[in-house]
Amino acid sequence: MTEETPTGTFMKGSDLLPEGYQPPDPGEKVKVVGVRARAQARPAFYLMDGLRLRVGDKVVTQAADGEVEFGEVAESPRVMAARYVPGPLGKVLRRATEEEENRVARALSHEGRARTLCLEKIREFDLPMRLIDVKYAFSNQRATFFFSAEGRVDFRRLVRALAEQLGVRVEMRQMGARDEAGMVGGCGDCGRQYCCSTFLKAFDPISVRMAKDQNLSLNPSKLSGGCGRLKCCLRFEHSHYLSVKKTLPACKKKVGGCNCGATVVRQDLLKEEITLALETGDRMTVHASQLTRLPTGQFALKNPMEAPAGAAKGRPGGSE
Repeated sequence: MTEETPTGTFMKGSDLLPEGYQPPDPGEKVKVVGVRARAQARPAFYLMDGLRLRVGDKVVTQAADGEVEFGEVAESPRVMAARYVPGPLGKVLRRATEEEENRVARALSHEGRARTLCLEKIREFDLPMRLIDVKYAFSNQRATFFFSAEGRVDFRRLVRALAEQLGVRVEMRQMGARDEAGMVGGCGDCGRQYCCSTFLKAFDPISVRMAKDQNLSLNPSKLSGGCGRLKCCLRFEHSHYLSVKKTLPACKKKVGGCNCGATVVRQDLLKEEITLALETGDRMTVHASQLTRLPTGQFALKNPMEAPAGAAKGRPGGSE
């Protein structure tokens, strides 16, 4: 959604498709490359014609609406079917020249001054908003101010003051908690950079049910990412855990194929194993490849076996 103001544009949510946009033939193949623009938290796909690019190259791109921007190749070129293209794509115009890289360096100094000025004006006007970042367009004729706030903010006075003192077109863009974390960046509990600031292209819905399906502790501090919301990895790892769960019996279920009762007491979804408690008091670990599912839905050992006599603990291939 966009809202025009006397001297700037407020944008919230995703941009609308250009008027008259016609999607390509679904069967058509297109060559694209992932480029992270300076004002974007995540890479976006751009068409490339005859250019040989690799990760780390600085390039000049043109968006679908015609705006020219500077960016860095973040993902290797690939050929993909047009039906997987997310809306209208821009294109890579050329590799950036030294002069163009210097222009971006000058923009960095402008951004520092604009950030300081904006923080002063926010305090002066007592606005309930928090400035996240400032990015100048490649043309140095437009400055985008990224901010977060609990609700809508009347920032018309702020836009006028910034436009007058900076002498550029001012755009205010409100960011959600996930977008803010993706733009600022950081490291998660796993020790890697945030998924949202590296490879994720969109934020799909995430629920606590996904954590339950992965046998995770429902501790909010363990399930929350740097943004304070549920971790994105709960979503894109969910399908793998569901597929593994289909090959394993649930806890407290009986497993056949043994000459004594065997009950599942533990699932290890990463190792694709279950731990069985036998009526003899022993325990044994079984891999999913050693199980078969009967027409009744019950699981059984592929190779029937007798219960271990005495202490089965420490026996190779089966005990815990």
